[in-house]
Amino acid sequence: MNPENNAQTKRSEAATKYAGTDDSRPKTSRRRFLEGAVGAGAVGLLAGCSGGSAGSSTTTITIGYQPFGTPYWSELVVKHGELVEKYTEPLEGDYEVEWQSALQGSVIGNRMIAGKNQAGYNGDMPTILALANTDKPINMIGLSGWSWGQQCNVVITPKDSDIEGPQDLDGADVGATTGACSHRFLLSLQEYENISVNLVDQDVNTILANIGSGELDAGVMWEPNPTMGVVQQDVADWVVTGAPYDDPDIGALTMNDSFMTENRDAALAVMKAELEAKHIMKSDPERTVELINQEEDLADYEPATIEASLFEPIGINPDTPKMEFATDLRKIEPARQLLEETAPAFLLEQGAIDQLPTEERYSFGLLDEAASDLESEVEWSPYDDEVSAE
Repeated sequence: MNPENNAQTKRSEAATKYAGTDDSRPKTSRRRFLEGAVGAGAVGLLAGCSGGSAGSSTTTITIGYQPFGTPYWSELVVKHGELVEKYTEPLEGDYEVEWQSALQGSVIGNRMIAGKNQAGYNGDMPTILALANTDKPINMIGLSGWSWGQQCNVVITPKDSDIEGPQDLDGADVGATTGACSHRFLLSLQEYENISVNLVDQDVNTILANIGSGELDAGVMWEPNPTMGVVQQDVADWVVTGAPYDDPDIGALTMNDSFMTENRDAALAVMKAELEAKHIMKSDPERTVELINQEEDLADYEPATIEASLFEPIGINPDTPKMEFATDLRKIEPARQLLEETAPAFLLEQGAIDQLPTEERYSFGLLDEAASDLESEVEWSPYDDEVSAE
């Protein structure tokens, strides 16, 4: 099989057409606004919020995030650029933004179901699990990013391995994290190439370590770990990604339905912050790297690794962008098909969910309202630069 098979042409056409354990470490940034605001009920209290001074209240916006996943790194631009704070500043009341990190998406999804997080950044699999739950309505409100399989659908091997291409993976010991987007791609890759691998279920950090030591033949994982192994540690080589198969990967921003309806202004502030983060990522890579590099959890990742993870094409797919900075799922057909059709069907088949997410769980009214507001508030266009793919 020739995996390219006019894939680059398809990608170009599509890009033209479609403009467990709670391991959190809460991180809080706070700005107090409108001192002495009258009326304790002026701003509804959220789960986990604390009372303000007499005659005022403090609303805590809790956001779950994964610093060890580039598909969600718009979260770090939002966090360290204090963009939510920027857009809550004009609002009445006191606002506090609490960032709760997690090593995997299921932790964030579980927190959202429990009401401990109002918003969260996740990959396709944890997003679908959250949307399909029947305990608490959770909505997918926008993309945090997407790519043609360059962010999560990435396979690397130890340096100087005899494995030169996907066919050579037949019979190999391949590390993957069960239930993650990388696991889904590995299963698809075996079908694409008519091969069979020995799946070794490990977390991404263990996979990278075992690639470096040569204890695994290959590993499939999400960025930035592959780039850490190839660029910074120089212990690994690229083998294959989802790009030759037109197999995309995505990151998503989700939000509790109750937060969206009961605290609309705060929810809009989060969405406006996300759109501005996309503007920064598309227009100012240097500033983007600077903000991401402020994340304490990423202290071991050099700025060059951060930059390569987002902006430098992979050598085996030099014509495929590493990341696409867009937000509106409706305009990105490959991402829409993955998140609304392929990923839910996969999880249903795997028995991970009992039913598919309903149509209303994909909710874009907040995105449309935020983009409309921003058009008159900022000098850049949220439509041309962020909402569309172009």
